[in-house]
Amino acid sequence: MEEWEFEEEEETKLKKVYIFLVSFFILTIFLVYIFSTSVGAGILASLISSSTVENNELDFSFDGRLIFEEDSLEELKKVYFDNLKVEFKACLNGRKLNNVYFIDEVHIPVTYSQKFNQVIAEPCSEDSLVSLHSHPYKRCIPSEQDFRSFASFKERQKEGLMIVMCEPGRFGVYE
Repeated sequence: MEEWEFEEEEETKLKKVYIFLVSFFILTIFLVYIFSTSVGAGILASLISSSTVENNELDFSFDGRLIFEEDSLEELKKVYFDNLKVEFKACLNGRKLNNVYFIDEVHIPVTYSQKFNQVIAEPCSEDSLVSLHSHPYKRCIPSEQDFRSFASFKERQKEGLMIVMCEPGRFGVYE
């Protein structure tokens, strides 16, 4: 092997390492930027704090579960898809046995106003187990107003849950 061939192989390897390092650096900067903005951080926090439905079941804590019976999940998804551009509110009815919520009915209360990031509707009755509302896509974190409304619901329904729906099968559940 001649000397110039050896130098060319070494230069090619150095170029590959250099390109890899520069690419990795640019990707790292991009990811830090995305997840350091409020949008990226909000989505990441939402993914961490929410759960997905599998086989009509939603595990939401170490020992809590919600089971959608009959067509309740499909009905809820239909409402979600009908309101993609605005938030909606729903009251979920059913029964609770131990730490399992069985949902068999979706009730949509009288709604006064719907916007991209807000819904104003009648509160859920004390017969409802869950006060649910939607949020924009991939943002399942409740606002301060959501927690205030939930506190009022919790006074009427001690066993009640607040659920934020942010995708067809993703929910943030709060006790």
